[in-house]
Amino acid sequence: MRVAVLSDIHANIQALEAVLRDCEDQLIDTFWLLGDYVDYGAAAQPVVKILEALNAQYVISGNHDACLYLSDVKPSATPHGKLSYIYTKQRVESNPDAFLWLKNIAKTPMLTIPGTGIVLVHGTLDDPYWGKFSFDNEKQADNIFKDMEMLGIDMLFLGHSHVSFKLTKANRVIINPGSVGQPRNGISDAQYVVFEDGNIKFRRVPYDIEGAAADIRAAHLPDYLWERLFLGA
Repeated sequence: MRVAVLSDIHANIQALEAVLRDCEDQLIDTFWLLGDYVDYGAAAQPVVKILEALNAQYVISGNHDACLYLSDVKPSATPHGKLSYIYTKQRVESNPDAFLWLKNIAKTPMLTIPGTGIVLVHGTLDDPYWGKFSFDNEKQADNIFKDMEMLGIDMLFLGHSHVSFKLTKANRVIINPGSVGQPRNGISDAQYVVFEDGNIKFRRVPYDIEGAAADIRAAHLPDYLWERLFLGA
């Protein structure tokens, strides 16, 4: 089975549609979704509608999704994050039925795939919503690998940092597929992972950044949110 692992779409419908076209070319059978489907971009409702229609095999929530519904998950504290949260919250409140899919997953930032030794988490094992793993932090990596060994986890898929990577130690693997809608590794292409029979293939997909930027400007969201798309930052 060929799985597309998608994370951090952030209401960027142009990036999502480009990735899904690439998934057709890659003959993808199903999807695993790692959270943060809304905020920052301007197309929260269309993105949620598309994702819901995928009937993904496994879906977890990110901090930007859960904070819309759970009082103990705080929204972003940055100036642009606060404004984006307000924008998204207004759309959710004006049409709550369109976001029921998002509401229903809000309490699930992490799950174990039965019988596989695979865990999906948005953040980190000890902070599933907000934990950010930096792949170049050796001490943090060692701690995560130790936790994986203790918990019997062979493969950990995580998101949140918007930076794609694969780390391996003693037959245990940590993978971040990167961000579909707002990459931060210096590459502006939408990014995701194809997973099949234990093999990982990183995909980079050009998309209509101008269109995504125009949507953000039209929504009167902070310029920073569209400017960073061109930089992959």
